[in-house]
Amino acid sequence: MTKCCSLLAAAILLPFTLVGQSRLNAVVETKRFYEPGKGELVDVNISVIGGTALWTMDERGFQQAKVEALTVIEQDGRIVDFRKTLVRSPERADTLQSDFIHQERFVLQPGAYALTLELHDANLADTARTYVHTPLVVPARGNDVTLSDIMFTLPGPDGKGIAPFPGTYFPSETDKLGFYAEAYGTLDKFGENGAFVILARIENYETGEVAGNFSHVRRVKADTVVPFVMEFGIGKLPSGNYLLALELRDRNDSLVQRRAQFFQRNNPISYDPGALIAGELGPNFTDVYTDPDSLAEYLSSMRPIADEMERKMIDDRWKDKKPELMRQLMFTFWYNRSPQDPKAAWERYLEAVNYVNQRFGCRNMRGYQSDQGYVYLRYGAPNTVVDRANETTSVPYMIWHYYRAGRYSDRRFVFYQPERSTTCWTLLTSDMPGEMTNPLWLNYLVPGTADGGVKRNEILDNYNNPR
Repeated sequence: MTKCCSLLAAAILLPFTLVGQSRLNAVVETKRFYEPGKGELVDVNISVIGGTALWTMDERGFQQAKVEALTVIEQDGRIVDFRKTLVRSPERADTLQSDFIHQERFVLQPGAYALTLELHDANLADTARTYVHTPLVVPARGNDVTLSDIMFTLPGPDGKGIAPFPGTYFPSETDKLGFYAEAYGTLDKFGENGAFVILARIENYETGEVAGNFSHVRRVKADTVVPFVMEFGIGKLPSGNYLLALELRDRNDSLVQRRAQFFQRNNPISYDPGALIAGELGPNFTDVYTDPDSLAEYLSSMRPIADEMERKMIDDRWKDKKPELMRQLMFTFWYNRSPQDPKAAWERYLEAVNYVNQRFGCRNMRGYQSDQGYVYLRYGAPNTVVDRANETTSVPYMIWHYYRAGRYSDRRFVFYQPERSTTCWTLLTSDMPGEMTNPLWLNYLVPGTADGGVKRNEILDNYNNPR
């Protein structure tokens, strides 16, 4: 056994939720480790969702759930190994139906396998089963320094040791993120008792930047197997997608090995600017903005990406033009969108505002106030543009096409120039939910000309097949 195996091992295949004929449900994951002299270890960690099992009174008068678990490993249609276990939940004196965890461990040679899991509620007389089938790949391990998979952990029974935490979702009531991993091959790389560094950090999934101060550094010495158990307090980690990244670095801070595990955090942390008292936020990046007119302009430029309540607050601040209240709204607006670095988020957005002001401004209208500026700021730059600004047989028009706009795919925005004497473009229609839709939009572009049918077909082709 490796040093960790009295605790449990870890790996990086994504967890999944079982589905099947019965009401019994569970989250399952596989984690891979290595035990020198024995081979590759694969843990199958199962967290039975307590609310989907039937709890009955046992012989000692406690409430308990019982699940029959059959775990089968196959290769090329042949059973390589299997386990059949009666899994009992912890006994409870109350009616809470908490989740409970079971683990099976297999020693496998490198190769491609298939994992099959069958669960049956032993407290039910029916024959309903819950099944899962998934591929399982055990890669060959080289002679270089390697890291095991990362296993999220919970305190073990009675608070002793650790137990696996299958899954990648951490709700708001969870204030700690524990994890376990192992390093191999460090003796050959660093020598006996050779020193190296393990760096653990939580990174923003979208940007790769470290989230706040969520970074640990630990100095360790080389060994056949180097296990490490760590924990982050995540009570103040806001909602979002993250990576838990582990890096091994030498004395010169050069990267030797890296592994990362995705996870999601649901922990709404937001400020209500309408409920804050003056000065409550303390010093922040908005303090450099003191001119009321400039602050009002900045707030107005944020309207394209604001929700309805925020727009009303922006309009109210525009009217009263009180600098402290405007700064307060500005900070909370960007903090609620990017708690890790609200200043950087604002500065990136300001660059986009400056661009649309130059590109889409017209008449007495700033670019962010125009329809094109609004769409650009809210959904980003279009992937393709059909530009028919010089049309003579139809009203000038443009079609912006987005591969992705917000949470929707394959969306279009049609702009036109109802007054040819101006450079202003008006949004005519869009298939984006929540935006203006005009089913008669073609009539505005081709108002019944002699070759209207041909021109309409051409415009529809540009709309349906943007290029």
